[in-house]
Amino acid sequence: MSDSSNPSVTIPKACACLVDARGRLLVFRHPEDGNMQLPKGTIEPGESPEVAVRRELLEESGIAYAGALHSLGTLDRECEAGVEGNTHRHPQLWHLFLMRADSALPETFEHTATGSPEEEGLVFLFSWLNAGDSIEDFALPYRQTIARVRAALLEAA
Repeated sequence: MSDSSNPSVTIPKACACLVDARGRLLVFRHPEDGNMQLPKGTIEPGESPEVAVRRELLEESGIAYAGALHSLGTLDRECEAGVEGNTHRHPQLWHLFLMRADSALPETFEHTATGSPEEEGLVFLFSWLNAGDSIEDFALPYRQTIARVRAALLEAA
């Protein structure tokens, strides 16, 4: 399904949009590019987006999420070379999932990433994004994802 050596093949991604009881979104600063991100990663061959999003959240944040997943649809992204550790330009298809934290989590915390050769051992600093917080430190696809999360939360209110 995904072939990272072929720049014309669309690479499927799963993006975890974990929201706490106060409606805040879990985000982190990536140490290599300095930008803010959401937990996200490549869907492995034979893996469903639903399984992948849980795995990616665990690998990147240490949070084992067993709750309900609410699809926020998909997002097409043209990923440039040199962005987020990618060596070549390629299309991505992000599967977005809203997840609701079932227990309180710290205001900020660090987690050492596992599972991905590109991110293994990197320390991610996590925090919460409030509904009114600026999203200027996020790349466009993350801003688009955050807008979907915020719209879904408003609709559910």
